[in-house]
Amino acid sequence: MKLILVVAVSLCCCCTSQWLVGAEDQPAAAGADDVPVGHKMKLGSHRPMEGRVETLDVLPHPIEFYEQYSVGSKPAIFKGAAKDMPAFKLWTDKYMKEHYSGEVVAVEPGKKENRTRVALEGSQMGFGEFLDKYNTSDVYMVDSVPNSMKAEYMMLKPILCGGFTNFFSMSNMWFSSGGTKSVLHNDDADNINCVLSGSKEFFMAHKDYETQLPFSPAGHVEMDVDAVDLIKIPEMKPVKWWLAEVEAGDCLFIPHYWLHQVRSTGRNLAVNIWWHFFRNFNYTDCMTKEVGDDGEKTRKELPQYASFSSFSMHEGESHRKMFVEMLYPWGAKKPKKMNKKSFIKAVTTGFAEGERPTRAEFEELKDAAVELFDLGNKNGDKYLDLEELYSIDANLFVELFGEPKGGYSIETLTGESEGDDRRAAADDLEEVEDDDGGDEAEADGDSLDIVLDDGLSQEGQPRDEL
Repeated sequence: MKLILVVAVSLCCCCTSQWLVGAEDQPAAAGADDVPVGHKMKLGSHRPMEGRVETLDVLPHPIEFYEQYSVGSKPAIFKGAAKDMPAFKLWTDKYMKEHYSGEVVAVEPGKKENRTRVALEGSQMGFGEFLDKYNTSDVYMVDSVPNSMKAEYMMLKPILCGGFTNFFSMSNMWFSSGGTKSVLHNDDADNINCVLSGSKEFFMAHKDYETQLPFSPAGHVEMDVDAVDLIKIPEMKPVKWWLAEVEAGDCLFIPHYWLHQVRSTGRNLAVNIWWHFFRNFNYTDCMTKEVGDDGEKTRKELPQYASFSSFSMHEGESHRKMFVEMLYPWGAKKPKKMNKKSFIKAVTTGFAEGERPTRAEFEELKDAAVELFDLGNKNGDKYLDLEELYSIDANLFVELFGEPKGGYSIETLTGESEGDDRRAAADDLEEVEDDDGGDEAEADGDSLDIVLDDGLSQEGQPRDEL
């Protein structure tokens, strides 16, 4: 049996309409009854937008993209970046029906997303059948890009060196007749969403708001995005937001955990590529061996695109991300390293909510943690550090913990258990308690293959000396 760790990834970017409030739809000022501004109006009416997401006319080099946008957690629109892709020019209904009708694709019901809806959950149909129906039915397609179509879709220059391709975890193709509306949610991976047909509008808010809003277990804020109840959800009132208007041929970078709600207009076709944020950016991979007149190494010249068919998705990166965040939480200045006992406890207590494990399942999870630690601790110092964690093959995470689709956490064992077997698993947790002191230590940042807040590169050298 493969144990399955929950990966709380809400992956809806399928969906775009006007965010700016029209004259007839202006939010009224609070009156005697203290009705909040924007109450029962569409999302974004509670306050004026802070501004528009930055638009770039030239694709940045991967070093610039990593430092300023990925590490900097800054969204950006790459204007017209998809217009030279074969997919942008070829993927008409007629062309796709002629070439890809035999593909089987997943479809979802209801263009206004409702994550409690299950009527068509798991439904599939032939791509040709979907193309015949999507203009006259309330369904849309959301599925990974079929292998047969990958050669016509391109990866953009900003992610072609430095290690991005090693962390690709998922692709999604979103296809509808327009008018779709997503829930307000966030994703735990960075992603680039390229619109190939139609347009999308994104309500976007900084990831810090995640801790201030009432997120559901399904990874979204439960609300009617066309009539937000600000009395029921007063936490929305102070949320500052930005607007991203993404037209056909544009691509939007969405940093991990940024909140967004998406609306689509017109025949709407888009592709997302997700990768998990990583801290071991490979500067050498992006540099030539030549030295410029200023005595510094020069950056590699890169193509604007590379075919999707040249790259693979790595399911295990979803698991690795959870371990990385355990050693290097967002906002920390330096990573930690863990000994085996504290690592086992973290693995068996700290991941996600789900069904309570039996004692046998608990033991299997503990054994998997021990095996992962022993394989990762290559220097034999009895601590697992970030560099060692990144050295583990992504496939091993899947082998040990199963595909990242769902599962349980020992945290759910607090309170009443459902049987002796499950109570025994809770009791076993007491045996994994930390000793006093020594279980965790801050790693020596200069020795790790990471980029630290103090300006060190992956080699522990200042970036300006590369």
